[in-house]
Amino acid sequence: MSSSTTLRLKSGRSYCSGVLISPDLEAAVHARTDLVLSCAHFLRGRSGPIFVSGAWFPAKVLGAVRIPRTDIAVLRLDTPSPPKDLLRLSTSPAPFLAPTVTEGFGGGLRRPGQRVGRVIARSPIAVGRNLRTFVTSAAILHNNPKAIKGDSGGPVIVNGEIAAVQSMVVDPLGVNTGIATVAQVAAHRGAIAAAVAALQRAY
Repeated sequence: MSSSTTLRLKSGRSYCSGVLISPDLEAAVHARTDLVLSCAHFLRGRSGPIFVSGAWFPAKVLGAVRIPRTDIAVLRLDTPSPPKDLLRLSTSPAPFLAPTVTEGFGGGLRRPGQRVGRVIARSPIAVGRNLRTFVTSAAILHNNPKAIKGDSGGPVIVNGEIAAVQSMVVDPLGVNTGIATVAQVAAHRGAIAAAVAALQRAY
């Protein structure tokens, strides 16, 4: 995957990661897009503007749609990206023990870092310790290096496709265990396509 499709979404002092996607959710070569896949929890209670950086073009978020019952959101930008090689959204769950690469800007990176991992479990439901972040069709990863704050919303790549977005880390008593919960896209592909259509009608 070209890390130039992974970007940072920033609002005030807070930020998360996201990834550019095509309108039909399929792979595209040298294509421009104004659509981003990210995590829904970053949008919770947020009223200020959200800006894009880290993908070599400046843009502002026009609007967003949260996917029901999971930690996925689709956002539309006011400026299309330069031509990029975009990855397909997976149509099947990540296989058990599949190798993964999670990309994100966690730790204040200026370029997206890569967290290499493996699928160690799948779960129909996962809930954050604040009981506000909710994921259906979750996968559990072990990453090394560990996913950290700021990686949320970044793409999880399996077999060259976007299989999930980073959602939560397991950090009892503040100790990052290297275990991460990710929101898989396959079960929600129809809702993601509907969100894209809604954003294209609205903006």
